[in-house]
Amino acid sequence: MRTVRYKNTCEILVSEGLLVPADIEAARTQSAKTGESTIESLLRETPLSEADLARCLSAQHQLPMIPISRYQIDGDLLQALEADFVWEHGLLPLSRIGAAVIIAVAEVPPAPAIATLRERLHAEPFFTISYLDEIQVEISRELEFSDEQKITIDQAVRTRRRGGRAPERTTETTGVSSTSSLLEALDDSWENIFEEAEKNVRDGSI
Repeated sequence: MRTVRYKNTCEILVSEGLLVPADIEAARTQSAKTGESTIESLLRETPLSEADLARCLSAQHQLPMIPISRYQIDGDLLQALEADFVWEHGLLPLSRIGAAVIIAVAEVPPAPAIATLRERLHAEPFFTISYLDEIQVEISRELEFSDEQKITIDQAVRTRRRGGRAPERTTETTGVSSTSSLLEALDDSWENIFEEAEKNVRDGSI
């Protein structure tokens, strides 16, 4: 099975010409104040769209895109993870296929987060790229978050990112929806996994 190596998303966006270094620096400065992720700051403060981000990361990491709104999500997998962990890293487990778990992510998580996924899910994570906004909506729906719970979890995540200091300001990012499609030319192991995954996808009427 192919192992996905972590690549710095900001460096990818600059190398692909979607952003300039000044955009990244400004977003990091803003993130240090608000506790939001650098990607959230970029989506809110620059012309970068979630569609741009998803297409870029799919191509760079050679990962597919599955529209999670049409996917039959295994709620038990999400229950195995801490709510603030999935919220912080923008990830949503979709289904288990043999020794693997398909996980929708807004960006490939760092090594410690991947290790946590392996430990908690007792499986090898295989990632698909999705939109952060869609992931957060599905997390909220699956875990039945109230508005107050979402605010509480978001505040806890932002405070932890700031080393225990409360964020100076909270903001929400909005996503841009688009039609997602699978990338071609995946290696054999990925093709087999996602052929099986497609059996779990609801038909278009749902």
